[in-house]
Amino acid sequence: MTVKLRRPILVGGIGLSLLLWLLDTVQNSMAELGEVSILGIMAAGVGLWLFKKPQSTPSQNQTLIAPPPTKEAAEQAIALSSTTIDKLLKETKNSKTQAKVNISISQLQQQLKTLTDELQRQKLTVAVTGSHGVGKTSLAKILKTQWVSPSDEIEINDISWCRESKIVQENNEINALSTYDLILFITTGDLIDSEYQALSKLTSLGQRFLLVWNKQDQYLPDQKPQILQKLKETLSNINSAEDVVGTAVNPNSVKVKKYQPDGSIEEFIEQPLPEISGLIERLNKILVDESQQLVWATTKRKAEIVTLEAKSLLHKVRREVAIPVIEQYQWIAAATAFANPVPALDLLATAAINAQLIVDLSEIYEQKFSLEQGKQVAGRIAELMVKLGLVELSTKALTTILKSNSVTFVAGGVVQAVSVAYLTRVAGMSLIEYFPTQTDSNSVNVEKLGKILQRVFRQTQENNFLKSFVSQVTSHILPQGKKVESLQN
Repeated sequence: MTVKLRRPILVGGIGLSLLLWLLDTVQNSMAELGEVSILGIMAAGVGLWLFKKPQSTPSQNQTLIAPPPTKEAAEQAIALSSTTIDKLLKETKNSKTQAKVNISISQLQQQLKTLTDELQRQKLTVAVTGSHGVGKTSLAKILKTQWVSPSDEIEINDISWCRESKIVQENNEINALSTYDLILFITTGDLIDSEYQALSKLTSLGQRFLLVWNKQDQYLPDQKPQILQKLKETLSNINSAEDVVGTAVNPNSVKVKKYQPDGSIEEFIEQPLPEISGLIERLNKILVDESQQLVWATTKRKAEIVTLEAKSLLHKVRREVAIPVIEQYQWIAAATAFANPVPALDLLATAAINAQLIVDLSEIYEQKFSLEQGKQVAGRIAELMVKLGLVELSTKALTTILKSNSVTFVAGGVVQAVSVAYLTRVAGMSLIEYFPTQTDSNSVNVEKLGKILQRVFRQTQENNFLKSFVSQVTSHILPQGKKVESLQN
């Protein structure tokens, strides 16, 4: 995929009002700095875990339980996977990245072929998971040997609990448990906040799970109903009360006294049988009533994983196309600032160049902004850079590097040229991270864009990168005789 650089609009595209607006923004941002206050942290009182609730538990009105899965939803997810892969094939055709991603594309195509067959799958997969020491391995063994399920084919796996998802792209995650039809999450007490949040994430993805409170034999008989009720209340927004059950997979042994006819007492240790009847009953009901729905939901999640991986590859392909575009615009911005000794006109020219850069990048990412939209986004980026202090911080860092070489530093306009080239690059690199997450090309999520700007800025603040960047810029703008041989020392 190729993108033709249009002739950059330097000054004529944007009026002097932009400069006045930027200056006003600087004044406002400086005033805001004095208003920042440190929030106090209120510590919660220490109490019995029985009366605790996860700190991030949603309000009672916020229900996170996903709607029942349907075959149509799974088929739509498969169709989206197919469309995304087709788009990936189209954009990599005859491009430099084609050889690099061909193997990955073939793997995605193979996964796509199996998804339709998945809809008719009879074998169900169950994952038994939980934190260390909760009894998940013991429960998995008992279920494999003693559970007579209503389904002929059940695969039970003991899975290590992983709270973190694999980040595929900004705001896109793949959970390690997504490919299982049913999750048995084992706990021996109240859920900690990270566990609750992870289970909430699974629920939002349409993942079916049972909370299994194990080792209930360690509590007094009158405590058990209270604890079980508390767990049900904790999960009331993300799971049904029927899906919270108690077990004693490996009960503690008990000493038994047996009176003999002659009046003597015989003592011995007895190992009680596992208490899992409630869990077995609930599992059997789910498999009878929901087997097909479990398969549909899992197939939908698998299709979504294929789509996310295809999008991730597409992002890499587009990034390789976008970076040369950004580099050409940063050199144009540097040359314009170096040739123009008036700082005010530097700002206007940079804003106009960035507007055209935004238009070209939007075309790569199928946003297709108009020039007017490009100007608006450029203004938002300029405002964010000023408010976040990126302009001032970058100028100080770059000036320090330039001062280390007197030939470069005394050359007129070098500081301005390097600064605008750097900020143009930060803006461009931020946009290629932002565009893949953009769903509405008619608006800009300022908060999200601001976070991305800060992250990209931090990544480029490494001293070695800045020195290398300064050397590249000066090589483009200074006459041959004045080029700096090395800025690495």
